[in-house]
Order: sequence, then C-alpha cells, then structure tokens
Amino acid sequence: MAKDEEVEIRRAPKIFPWMLTGGVAGILLALVMGMFSPADDSLPANFVGLLVISFGALGLGLGALFAIVYDLISSRRARRAIANRVTE
Repeated sequence: MAKDEEVEIRRAPKIFPWMLTGGVAGILLALVMGMFSPADDSLPANFVGLLVISFGALGLGLGALFAIVYDLISSRRARRAIANRVTE
C-alpha cells in the first residue's frame, strides 16, 4: 500500500539561463555604447573590447543575483501538499 507523503511545491528558476540573458544584455549594451562613443584618439584601440568584457561580466553577475533572489522569494511562497508515491 502506498504511503502518503508531504511534499513541497514551488517554482525555482534555473540560474544559467538568467546568467546567460544578463551576459548577453551586458554585451549588447557595451556594443551600443561603443557605437556612440566619440571616434577620437583619446580612447584606446581596444575600448569596445574592454566594454564588452566588463559589461558582459557585470550582466552575468546581475543575472545570477536576480535568479538567486527570485529563488529565495519563491521558496518562501512554497506550498505543501499530500502526495502518494506510485511504484510500478
């Protein structure tokens, strides 16, 4: 006979897609900023590359932070239910 178990039901975000989205958004922002930067000799030649690396890393970190905060919020909203384990 199957025994009833109490289980926790919640929606947990996947961290990697949020990190990837944040990284891509950071890279796109860096490219847009690089296009609108002045084209004079005061900027180094690798200015856009440095922007891409720094904004990509910042977006990656912010995406991970958002996913972790959302996971903490969703764990507080978790609901409990009674479930039967079925073995075949």
